[in-house]
Amino acid sequence: MTQETSSDRLEQYTRTLFFEGPAKAHLYASPILPEEKSLFETIDQLWRTLQRVEPDKAFRESLHSQLTNEARRRTTKQQLGIALEEKKEAHRSRTPWIASAAVVGAAATLAGAYAYWRWAVSRQAA
Repeated sequence: MTQETSSDRLEQYTRTLFFEGPAKAHLYASPILPEEKSLFETIDQLWRTLQRVEPDKAFRESLHSQLTNEARRRTTKQQLGIALEEKKEAHRSRTPWIASAAVVGAAATLAGAYAYWRWAVSRQAA
């Protein structure tokens, strides 16, 4: 069995264990291959040992408030058309640098090609 397949099986097993419990996870994973056995046992041990931690109420309320305010701000900006202008300005500010770099690169390439051509012609003449 390839590593990718083992990795996918371990990930699916962990998800099933977490959301549906050990019985469903064991059904999903059977048969467990010998090279995967220790990994599956480690996942089982971690699942039994580690406990879920819920954030406290103050944190959840603060996060909810921040997310709500940000959503309102973005909606307002979108309705006013501000977000579109900011994106255009950011794109425009990069365009001159990209164009300048392209011009310098093209000029350097032409100069190098001309110098090489002159060197080759002078070498043939000698």
